Amino acid sequence: MFLKKSSALEEGIICLLLVSMTLLVFVEVISRFVFNIGFMWMEEATLTCGAWFVLFGMSYGVKVGAHIGVDAFVKSLPPKAKKITSIAAVFICLCYCGMFFYGSMVYLAKMYDVGLAMEDIHLPAFLINVLNPDSAWDILKIDVDDPLMPIWIMQSILLFGFALLFYRFLQLLIKIIQGKTQGFQFADEAKESMHLIQEVSADKETQSQEAKL
Repeated sequence: MFLKKSSALEEGIICLLLVSMTLLVFVEVISRFVFNIGFMWMEEATLTCGAWFVLFGMSYGVKVGAHIGVDAFVKSLPPKAKKITSIAAVFICLCYCGMFFYGSMVYLAKMYDVGLAMEDIHLPAFLINVLNPDSAWDILKIDVDDPLMPIWIMQSILLFGFALLFYRFLQLLIKIIQGKTQGFQFADEAKESMHLIQEVSADKETQSQEAKL
């Protein structure tokens, strides 16, 4: 039950980020080219949503096997060599996640210490009104006189994204060791394209038969 709810939550967040990014771009284009006005915060918000979408979605791609990869060589190996190669590849991926997680910690810590903020995204007034000016800066690095969104908050997805990606790779490593899977599951674009062509052909044939009747 928990896994189903967490999976639904994960998919919901990804969909929300994608929809938000699409709507922001749509509104920005209409406002610029139709009404000749622009909102600088929309561009910054769109880039932030895009970063959250990619960094949050990369772990989901590992989970559902949606990433694209080259596995022709690995598939030609015998089962034991394939398993060893897959374990080595996942271990390298874990090291990659670990390095980026550590680098993200260092980067966000510096952004927090310096107190840098976004250029155009302001915090809502109702939130600023309930914050104590001293504690807002000491704890959250928010300047109530110029309440711009702190960078460390907006880019915290770096930590969460790579932590979740590490978790997905660790799950994959355990499954490979236990023999539940042979390795990475990649998206097969050729197979999907052929399946789509077959569906279109079947629909056309059905429509043709209905027209004859």
